[in-house]
Amino acid sequence: MESAQPNSDTPKPCAGGCGFFGSAPLNFYCSVCFKKAHGEEEFKRRVNLSDPVGPVSSEGADEGSPTKMGCEITAISISEVLKVEEKSVVVVEGTQSASDAGPKMEEVLEPAPKKVATNRCFECNKKVGLTGFGCRCGSTFCSVHRYSDKHGCPFDYKAAGREEIKTANPVINAEKVARI
Repeated sequence: MESAQPNSDTPKPCAGGCGFFGSAPLNFYCSVCFKKAHGEEEFKRRVNLSDPVGPVSSEGADEGSPTKMGCEITAISISEVLKVEEKSVVVVEGTQSASDAGPKMEEVLEPAPKKVATNRCFECNKKVGLTGFGCRCGSTFCSVHRYSDKHGCPFDYKAAGREEIKTANPVINAEKVARI
């Protein structure tokens, strides 16, 4: 019988079909779709009624001030995002087995390789700014070293060309013609 009633903690997609998650106080609409369907005033009323944080009190702020409204929406959005992130973490941890968890933890602890600054030539370290040339090997070069033979590019252009031709021109075998 519990499965017949939806759990309030489970995020549901927006009833407007936009791809975002909807919330129960807004009839499972996201804020944008709810405003389109029911109007700005109804949205403000619903958000004020369902505010879990409580009203934000500030001197000189009227009922419809953008600052107050922004804080309320932010509080609701943050709480929804935290709930979704907690659930996704639980799912990821639940899918790993004990034997797989060991090596993956070691991989995670290793620092990521440092990125080379893209505003300097990789070969001569000359400052190139916006006029730098990006290569398929992933580095940036000046006008002198931009060609693959000038900087000893490790990228295999022949293999890449073969793959492009293979994907662009698939082999088509026609059916054999039956002779009468």
